[in-house]
Amino acid sequence: MKNLVIVESPSKANTINKYLGDNYSVKATMGHIKDLPKSKIGVDIEHGFEPFYEIIKGKEKTAEEIKKYAKAADTVFLAADPDREGEAIAWNVKEIIDTIKGKKPAVKRVLFNEITKDAVNEAIKNPTELNEFMFESQKARRILDRLVGYNLSPFLWKKVGRGLSAGRVQSVTLYLIVEREKEINNFVKEEYWTLSAVFLIRNSAGNSFTITSELAKINSKDPEIKNAEEAEDIKNLLLSITEYKINSIGRKSVKRNSPVPLITSTMQQEAFKTIRFSVKKTMNIAQKLYEGIELGKVDNIGKGKLGLTGLITYMRTDSTRISDVAAKAANDFIVKEFGKDFAKNGAAVVSKKQKTKKIQDAHEAIRPSNVFLTPEKIKNYLSADEYKLYKLIWTYFVASQMSQSIYDQYSIVISGKGADENEYLFKTAESVLKFEGYLKVLNKLHEHYQENSDSDSGEESNLNTDNSANSTYNNKKSENKNNKTGYKEQDSKYISKIFEVLKENDPAFIQDLNLAQHFTAPPSRYTEASLVKALDENGVGRPSTYQTIISNIKNKDYVETETETSSVAKFKPTELGIVVSDILKEGFPDILDIKFTANMENKLDEIENGTLDKNTLLKGFYDKLIERLAVAGKDIASIKGTSIPTDIVCDKCGKPMVVKFGRFGKFLACSGYPECKNTRELSSSTESNIAGAQNLSTADGSQNDENSGHMYQADEPAVLCEKCGKPMVLKSGRFGKFLACSGYPECKNTKPVPLKSNIPCPNGCGGYLAIKKTKTGKRFYGCSNYPTCNYTTWKLPKTE
Repeated sequence: MKNLVIVESPSKANTINKYLGDNYSVKATMGHIKDLPKSKIGVDIEHGFEPFYEIIKGKEKTAEEIKKYAKAADTVFLAADPDREGEAIAWNVKEIIDTIKGKKPAVKRVLFNEITKDAVNEAIKNPTELNEFMFESQKARRILDRLVGYNLSPFLWKKVGRGLSAGRVQSVTLYLIVEREKEINNFVKEEYWTLSAVFLIRNSAGNSFTITSELAKINSKDPEIKNAEEAEDIKNLLLSITEYKINSIGRKSVKRNSPVPLITSTMQQEAFKTIRFSVKKTMNIAQKLYEGIELGKVDNIGKGKLGLTGLITYMRTDSTRISDVAAKAANDFIVKEFGKDFAKNGAAVVSKKQKTKKIQDAHEAIRPSNVFLTPEKIKNYLSADEYKLYKLIWTYFVASQMSQSIYDQYSIVISGKGADENEYLFKTAESVLKFEGYLKVLNKLHEHYQENSDSDSGEESNLNTDNSANSTYNNKKSENKNNKTGYKEQDSKYISKIFEVLKENDPAFIQDLNLAQHFTAPPSRYTEASLVKALDENGVGRPSTYQTIISNIKNKDYVETETETSSVAKFKPTELGIVVSDILKEGFPDILDIKFTANMENKLDEIENGTLDKNTLLKGFYDKLIERLAVAGKDIASIKGTSIPTDIVCDKCGKPMVVKFGRFGKFLACSGYPECKNTRELSSSTESNIAGAQNLSTADGSQNDENSGHMYQADEPAVLCEKCGKPMVLKSGRFGKFLACSGYPECKNTKPVPLKSNIPCPNGCGGYLAIKKTKTGKRFYGCSNYPTCNYTTWKLPKTE
């Protein structure tokens, strides 16, 4: 054997092996072969943060086989993926080869972005050296994650419960979800009204046209109509105006650029929104398309049969760059299929974002390796899911290389002066598609999948389709409201006709006015697509890691998914997730700071570029982490032993149950522990009866969220401690509000805040009837002055 090629996966090895001759043998490492140990931190902090990499358990045989095959080779080509993780695998393999005693083979690095015969052979002919800076960057990322995990996870074990974990990017992701939930919970909806008018416009030739227009401005300001009364007042005022006229009328041609091709993050987003693939599913299928699909006897444009072929370029990329060769091939395809007017003439695409953002590597965007292999041509060789994702990638690439779409954009502004001397402006705007350009292919994809998708997805598509939205001309728009490629012919002609025959100052007459009530809506919970978008836009982590991050917060029960009103699953933090996020934010604000985390990614890029020393970054980060850890360990109280008393009685020993917090959230436990170890699940209905305390007002009707404690008193007598007789005070803990004795620490008595009715105790003791529960959970009513007053009843007495 003359040459050995090392890759990560068997399927990638099989595809490459087909392209190389008998002088090459291709072997797979099955992913990473070395890593930091699981049993210890694995980093020598005192000596330059040197990592201790070891062979991963179960990979010993693979490592020995690599040594055996390498020893028999003259040259070893390390063909791991062209990114940080691939570079780390290549370096780790080289370290194993370096342990060979005696003569060692030459070691070369080969890089390719697509697994095709031409790309692989070109890489083998032009090998390069291993990239030490990229490996240093990967090590820095791995060490940062280990420092955070090995210090913050034990902190959570002490403060919350064993088995919990924290991560540098994972915790920021959880924080985003938790903060969004708080926004939703704190949102107060506001009422507002909109007004539309149907106008009859008559031109100088006596022709009449009807249009519907929205009230857009009142004296150059946006209208703010807050309630029905204001809406009716404005409606009456507008109806009283006797003279309306066309204030302005215009038409202009607007060109819209084609979208950039997909990168990892946008592929994940569009796959979720368009074909409902999870991030994990998208990346798994993309991996298969990249590593190779058996295409049997599909013809390679006159160059023979294809067989096993890599269908897309590398799917972990931040770059929208397209090679000149790929752009030329796309141009040839577009001219052949659609005509010269639809082609961009081979100009490669680079997004504005790319010009200012450092990308991780010199990859291309995600594109088909052969644009002439259309989805339909190879459909029979793909699974249904492989076909869907390939079609998405192929369509975006072709669209990115097509010409602009062209619209005629029309607008009419109608004005009238009211009795209040205010000028009221109504505006109608419309865009009519004149030339499809890239929409020729992109809209077909959108329409195909929209037929079977849930319209109430809460997602805003990245599709750059501007589909003549919100036309209000006459009633003809209604029959075409689902038309995604523009108007039917009669609509376009009708709109063009209006703008040909109308002019400024033509009179307009109101035929009808319509009021519509609306309410502002809270922000939506994150879906996988919108979460990926938020992470990517904020520079948190790398898109290639999002699959792992999302899986981690799910597996740790930090979040759950709910479908709400649509079929789209959205992330909701669990109570455990909220507690973990809040504690980490309180103790380690930098680590949960989005800008801080994004800056870390920039620092990793600097290490990769050779402009920043790895140890400088690690030392600065670690020193601050340890400083924060020392403070947080003292200042943040543990909730492991915290308990909130309840009126629920233990069914085994008769003592009161208390609410405790464990790694899976709240539960009921007997206050007689350790003598009685009875525990029960805390159902939502039971919790609402206990923690009505969480949202309970103080007795004087004012909300009191202070933690310092306030006397629980108003017109009624104070609640007295039954153990020492001192007044109870209202306090707030992580489980909500509860009553505690003001004699603390001499008296440590606590009790739940009673859910009171407004009915005074019939015994005339000055107390009120409160909701209580028997040991079997049955509700009854008892005096809030218990044990001074023992009045109880199953039903509330009727009041006058």
